[in-house]
Amino acid sequence: MMHSSLKAFTYSPRESTNAKIMIAKERKMETTKLELAQKFLRTMDEAGNVFELLTDDVEVMYPKWGIAKGKEDLAQLYTDLGPYLSSISHHAESFRCLTGDDQVCISGLSSGTLTDGRRWEPDGACGGQFCVWFSFREELISGIWIYIDPDYVDGTKGYYPWSR
Repeated sequence: MMHSSLKAFTYSPRESTNAKIMIAKERKMETTKLELAQKFLRTMDEAGNVFELLTDDVEVMYPKWGIAKGKEDLAQLYTDLGPYLSSISHHAESFRCLTGDDQVCISGLSSGTLTDGRRWEPDGACGGQFCVWFSFREELISGIWIYIDPDYVDGTKGYYPWSR
């Protein structure tokens, strides 16, 4: 006679197949969200329209600017950055990515040019490093938290005692 508590440990091919299907669906959703996050960064690099990738109530945090709440605020963030940032390129080959549930985190390297002509490149230390955390609702990006030093070319380096 089998003890009833052992029943939970018996193998069922049907349950195993259902679990595999669910895991495959979750991985597909995570892959789709990762692709959408990467598309956002590529679209930024190309100075394209990112708004079609976002929910209407998207929240975007950018250091030293604050949190844009909704597409109208985000448009203001872009307007404010326009006189400062001329171009940016996120180096996809450097991406380190984490996915889970409705979130994706991408860290990596960037390079670009400020409107005054100064450039930044990855320097093997902190220069050019970024990390962006994305959250999703359904098929769109609903939140973006950008973690970078917005002083791309180290203009304030002398302000910090550890960098003198």
